[in-house]
Amino acid sequence: MNGSIGAALPLPGVVVVCVDTRLPKLALRALEHCLRHVQPAAAVLFTDPAWAGVLPTGITRQPAVVESVPAYSAFMQRGLHDPVRRLAPGATHVLVVQWDGYVVDPRAWEQQLLACDYIGASWHDVAGDAGVGNGGFSLRSMRLLQALQESGLAAHHPEDLCICREHRAVLQQRYGIRFAPRSLAERFAFERTEPTKPTFGFHGMFNFDRVMSNAELDAQLRQLPDALMRGLDGHDLCVRLIERGDLATARLIVDARRRLGMRDRRTWRLRARLGWAQWRRGGHASTTAGNDR
Repeated sequence: MNGSIGAALPLPGVVVVCVDTRLPKLALRALEHCLRHVQPAAAVLFTDPAWAGVLPTGITRQPAVVESVPAYSAFMQRGLHDPVRRLAPGATHVLVVQWDGYVVDPRAWEQQLLACDYIGASWHDVAGDAGVGNGGFSLRSMRLLQALQESGLAAHHPEDLCICREHRAVLQQRYGIRFAPRSLAERFAFERTEPTKPTFGFHGMFNFDRVMSNAELDAQLRQLPDALMRGLDGHDLCVRLIERGDLATARLIVDARRRLGMRDRRTWRLRARLGWAQWRRGGHASTTAGNDR
């Protein structure tokens, strides 16, 4: 885990938003982490109006009826502009964080990020500037949110692909929307591509070990729904933990997959890798000490 990184970064023109009706407690944790590192114009959790959770000072609750993943995509394209404009009339951008989107290093912030209308982590499987980018930790301008209100721009799922691929040309040509170049996006955030330089943030639970202590990560994993523990993201986090020597935390994921009756090839490989790592630690403890984050 990163050590002390100094005072929070002032971002007076940016509103931090998280839209989550499925995992509001974890979404709130992501927002709280973000606010330890940045000082935005406002921070907003859009969630189910029936959720009774208590929000800390500095985070505003806004109702959102989002009953499916496609509904989330529609809300991100059509539902953000008006409430953000009401809450922070002078805001120029929103920083979108999902429950698994975290600030890593505020010192990596660059003012030129604010010259972009959309910037997110590069997709590892899409080449060039067209691979920008993932919406789970992304910076979007109010100009973009306003353009997305136009009836001619259909709100399709997934929302980041819809904005960055499907509507890219129209947004650029008709509205002058500026998508960040890949080189800048790679300094802003990462997802599945290993960063090679200081980076402002990340998306993806498989990166949690970069910002959480063992105890924090253990607590986080115990709150995750089964679907996440059995999915690819849970698998990839487990691989990272084994590689780092965080075997007790890795075992939480392996045990969850066993409890769920998973017998797929990936799960068997995880069990074998964990068993091998534990055997090596038992026989060669001096070379396999865990990583104290």
